[in-house]
Amino acid sequence: MVDEHLNAGSTPEGPGGLTGRDLRLGKRAVRLKTQLCAFAFLVCVGIAIFVFLSVPIDTRMPYEGRFNRSGAGIPVPAAMLPSLILLFLLWRSGAKPDSHHMGKGSRIAYYILAPVMILGCVVGQWTFARSILEASGFFAG
Repeated sequence: MVDEHLNAGSTPEGPGGLTGRDLRLGKRAVRLKTQLCAFAFLVCVGIAIFVFLSVPIDTRMPYEGRFNRSGAGIPVPAAMLPSLILLFLLWRSGAKPDSHHMGKGSRIAYYILAPVMILGCVVGQWTFARSILEASGFFAG
């Protein structure tokens, strides 16, 4: 009976030989990522609203890259969407029924990669917003 109590968290219970402890810690990791995604999504929506209210809707973000050498640029709505879409997809990835099925190595990678990707979305949104605001003359004073 004592051995059962000591080994209760370490016996394989779940799929793939995951223990109950692995599943609980996986749920915690998914919950943290979901909260970070929600916060980052709200920040990105706030940035997008500020940009939409501050510049004319026909403003274009300068772009003279490989596929558009005309210098026409990217319209404001198209520039504000990529980060929001990626954050939404990251958030939805945690809603799958088996999203918390991860071992120790997966959780460590999850705790490192998920915040980096989420922060990258916020920085990308900020960069696009700053570029659009500069193109519209917002900082000209």
